[in-house]
Amino acid sequence: MFLMFGDEADREQGKGKRFFVYGAIFIDTDRIPALHDEIEKARQKAGFAATDSLKFAGATRPKDMSLNAHRDLKNKVMCAAEEVGDVKVCAQVTLHDLARNQEHDDLVLWGANTVLGKFNLFLRDQNQYRYVLFDKIPVEHPYRYLKEKFQVGITFKDRPPIRLERVLGVGHAVDGSSHLCSVADVMLGAFRYCVNEPENEEAGKAMFPILMRMMWKRERQGKVYVRECGLVFRPKSVNQAKHQTEYNALVERLEGYLTD
Repeated sequence: MFLMFGDEADREQGKGKRFFVYGAIFIDTDRIPALHDEIEKARQKAGFAATDSLKFAGATRPKDMSLNAHRDLKNKVMCAAEEVGDVKVCAQVTLHDLARNQEHDDLVLWGANTVLGKFNLFLRDQNQYRYVLFDKIPVEHPYRYLKEKFQVGITFKDRPPIRLERVLGVGHAVDGSSHLCSVADVMLGAFRYCVNEPENEEAGKAMFPILMRMMWKRERQGKVYVRECGLVFRPKSVNQAKHQTEYNALVERLEGYLTD
């Protein structure tokens, strides 16, 4: 039985970042208790109080915690997600220059729709029917969106909606209501950092190989694919060469993080 937890990983739109990122983690619910225990132990060992938020951003750490200690804790979360939780990662990346005429709400909902559609496809592969949770969606009418996804599906301006026939329910979670909130925030925050912080190659080389191992992949004709599975670039078609060049440069840089 799988659960999807979706979260925006780019709340700093307009602050010099090149790409918008929205993503999700997929996890087998049978793995959640063991992953919960690992995160709980890591929090306690790091001196976190029960009410302290465990997130990717360094500014969210407890006041008496060093940046190095916070990095170590995030690394433990990522390792636990891979080794204990067997978490799958799915993330959409959109060049801000291509979406400069879009409102933030539109970008968020576009990203949420993308990962929802991918989760539905993932469930088809698994022949399962499961549930979705989102960190509170930062748009004007978040509950209207949740109802629409369950009742109608993914809607389009120029064609009929696609029903999410494998998704049995869509709901909200909030920071501090589950350790899965922390896992999703850390994983997707790490991915956003790799995408949007090209000057820090050392951090990219440390984090991206873990992320790539956890990205959802599919096999076709003996080849394993991550594009259009766990790694999704939008829009699918890019008309201007300068924009395609930016996507190509990003892919080349991320691939470079996978080499020694």
